[in-house]
Amino acid sequence: MIKQGKYGSINVFIKDLFISSFPITDNWNLDYYKKKSNEALLKGMRDENIKLTKMITIFYEILHNFYLMKKHNKRMTKEDHQLVFMAILSLIKLNKIDEDDYILICGRKKTKKLKVY
Repeated sequence: MIKQGKYGSINVFIKDLFISSFPITDNWNLDYYKKKSNEALLKGMRDENIKLTKMITIFYEILHNFYLMKKHNKRMTKEDHQLVFMAILSLIKLNKIDEDDYILICGRKKTKKLKVY
């Protein structure tokens, strides 16, 4: 299901398989999601004392597991979708994956008003 906001949606793909969608609004845009992902990444390194290499392997495992779940039509919760998205954004921040391979930003299509004669 594609969740569309006021300005469109951010769609997440893994190996060309649609995983989830997030709305784009005034407050919830890609920069907001990236900021929250960076905060979670820093919190894990600083507060939880997890090494960066361990976090990277965990992010890759998250992507692989949820790819298999989606491929086998298993149900994913809202938190699962957010976890996958944050893992992808964290790997993008660490330059481990390319943003164009995983994220597609779709703007909202504006409808035309028809003239009635």
